[in-house]
Amino acid sequence: MELDRLTVERLRRGDRGAQDVFLRRYAPVLHAFVRRAGPAGDADDLTQELLEKLLTVVSRFEFDGPAILTTWVFTVAHRWLLDEKKRRHLQLAPLDDGLEVADGRPGADVAVHQHQLDAALEAALARLPEAQRRVFVLTQVHGQPLEAVAEVEQVPVGTLKSRLHRARAALAVTLQPLLAQTPRRAGDA
Repeated sequence: MELDRLTVERLRRGDRGAQDVFLRRYAPVLHAFVRRAGPAGDADDLTQELLEKLLTVVSRFEFDGPAILTTWVFTVAHRWLLDEKKRRHLQLAPLDDGLEVADGRPGADVAVHQHQLDAALEAALARLPEAQRRVFVLTQVHGQPLEAVAEVEQVPVGTLKSRLHRARAALAVTLQPLLAQTPRRAGDA
């Protein structure tokens, strides 16, 4: 339900009662919006900041303008969230120190090697016997406990441990040449 013209006019003038009506109407939906669409962080604090921003800029809303209040509120909220995401990703450094700021991303050689390693792992997994591949993928990739996998597979935990050991040994032999070529990252000893 939209706020009536009188409430919006009082809100634009800073009337506390109108602000209470505005907050009761928009705080819950904006909190849900921030929680789902906002940057990672405390949704309560971000919602509070957003509501403060809205109360500051509500005087710009034109009741006879092209948008209803709800559309205007969500447009401001959306733009504010985009700005918040940008602000949180900025890493500022003085210009003089610009050459000394390290790029934290891995180099191209590391990315290429990781891609090769991923492809080799997929190929090595495909060559494992099905029972070994299943236990490896379920426990090592998807983090399932051995007991749960044993229940699903209807075999003793000891059997799964043997299969997992054989799978790891086969993968280690197959992937050893690639693992030995792992490029060093900047800062690694």
